[in-house]
Amino acid sequence: MVRPEGGRVIERGHGDGVANPPRPPRRRFVHGEGAVLVLLVTVVLLASSAFGVLLLLGPFVKTVGGSEATYGALTAAAAVPTALALALLLRFPRTVPPNLLLAGSCLVYAGAALLMTGVHARNAVLVVAAIVLGTAWAVTYTAAPMIASDLATDRNRATLIGYATGTIQAGFGIGPVLGNALRDAGLSYQQVFGVGAALAAAAAVLVIPLTIELRRLPGGGSPDPQRDPADAEPLLASEPGGPGNLGDPGDPGDPGDPARAAETGWRGALRSPSVVPLAMVLLSACVFTTMNSFQTTFADSRHLDFDVFYVTYTVAVIAVRLGLARILPDSASDRVVAVTTVGMTAAAVAFVFVGSNAVFYGLASLLLGCTYGLGLPAFQARAVNLAGPAERVRMLPMAGLLFEVAICVFPLVAGAVVHSSSYRGLFVLLIVITAVVMALGQVRGRPRPEPRPAGGGARVAAAREGAAPGGAARGDAAEAATVSATGPSEH
Repeated sequence: MVRPEGGRVIERGHGDGVANPPRPPRRRFVHGEGAVLVLLVTVVLLASSAFGVLLLLGPFVKTVGGSEATYGALTAAAAVPTALALALLLRFPRTVPPNLLLAGSCLVYAGAALLMTGVHARNAVLVVAAIVLGTAWAVTYTAAPMIASDLATDRNRATLIGYATGTIQAGFGIGPVLGNALRDAGLSYQQVFGVGAALAAAAAVLVIPLTIELRRLPGGGSPDPQRDPADAEPLLASEPGGPGNLGDPGDPGDPGDPARAAETGWRGALRSPSVVPLAMVLLSACVFTTMNSFQTTFADSRHLDFDVFYVTYTVAVIAVRLGLARILPDSASDRVVAVTTVGMTAAAVAFVFVGSNAVFYGLASLLLGCTYGLGLPAFQARAVNLAGPAERVRMLPMAGLLFEVAICVFPLVAGAVVHSSSYRGLFVLLIVITAVVMALGQVRGRPRPEPRPAGGGARVAAAREGAAPGGAARGDAAEAATVSATGPSEH
């Protein structure tokens, strides 16, 4: 902003010549982003439905002499390669564009599902297929929200991530129901796994038009995560980071500084306020994988129809992520996070008392879908919003790493608990986990302020000095330029 001789503050870009109150950052929806979102959610729906179909691996293992513990061990076998794959993604978050990661992981998943069509016993092929399925899905799960986040601002990041992850949940619900229907129609488990392979292959093919639409967007669909292009003013050529000026790599806090870059991985995340929502993502993954992966065997143990869970839970997730999240001013606010974590704990308690009551089973599933469905994208968005600009690009890979490793490892724990203490003991464990998430949800995080470059204010002031009328105006112009250079920080 500039301060004319009369002392009135005029916001540049409004053009009304009168004082204007500060306006919240707004996002102009660029032409073509709608097509990208439609294609993205379609790809994700096909891929996650393939994942849902392969959840029938649990009851299939029991037909070849295994148990819940066996299934948990198969799932945990993918933990190490999953951690390695996502650690590489964390270290090199943009070496491979997220859309290409999405296509490649879907193809690998299709190949592993196709391998399952030839499995008829507990053998090495089953273990290899389980490892590849888990690793490929981890990359798929992480890449999709990265694409959505690239289209977002701080204020609507939870909503757009919710579109991607909400569609993932929809696929998780559709897949098992589809697989169960195919089994009822007389198809073997191997034929059902073949259907899953076809769904994943279709998702990979659909990434081609998605990539074409992404390339039509300004910046190729990968805007600078530090700035909101709808609100920030263009940098002058003489400003740090502006055209023709790469900045002084010796400036403290410069993202190009090697010391600064070293903090953008694990160390930077652990030192930032993002550590709290990242911990919530990790614990929520334990709840999700238990409820999702063991639902088929849990329902059988209670003489219930697991379709009730998957349909009710899926409808609830879609309703809150694609409906309610659009109504809320900020679906990653402190209040939303606090309320959803309380609801997740209540849902875990409800499952302890479900028994064989189908109505109560549906209500507990509904409560879990509403609270977890709104909560997880809020936790992911807060991890990004609370991070410094230099760390933001790595926050979703970090969240994906924690989430997917928990998904792989925790079924081993859950299966052992079911084997020793039945499902009631398992739900008691989930109550403890959700109670910790609820406690963390009461923490009010604030973004860590970025260190300003030494002497940067003087350089920016000098760049703007010639354009500002009067001595007082020069001081305000320097301040405005500094704000423009750093960009607004919303949460």
